[in-house]
Amino acid sequence: MHADDGLTDDEVSQAVGCHPGTVGRHRKRYTEDGLAAINRRKADRVYERKLDGREEAHLIALACSDPPEGRSRWSLHLLAEHLVGLTEIDVESISHETVRQVLKKHDCTLTDPNPG
Repeated sequence: MHADDGLTDDEVSQAVGCHPGTVGRHRKRYTEDGLAAINRRKADRVYERKLDGREEAHLIALACSDPPEGRSRWSLHLLAEHLVGLTEIDVESISHETVRQVLKKHDCTLTDPNPG
């Protein structure tokens, strides 16, 4: 089956398991760019690291510690908030997404420290 066999975006999307809008965007990019449309574009921006290795270690240690009083576990937002408040760390702001990426990179998960 090919998208140029006269199939609609709905038919293609059902066959490959994606949204019809995705098929339409890819069809348009293929029409404009040819085979180059299948290659992902590189990001236009270069992002600086928010945390160095020492700061990442502080984040992981914080995530492994007991959560604040009144909380059963750490959340990404709570970790970001507390990390910014640490005097040992020179971080003015950090997003929960950065916290998630650092924890994922080090294979850390946020679980209840006292299950059951």
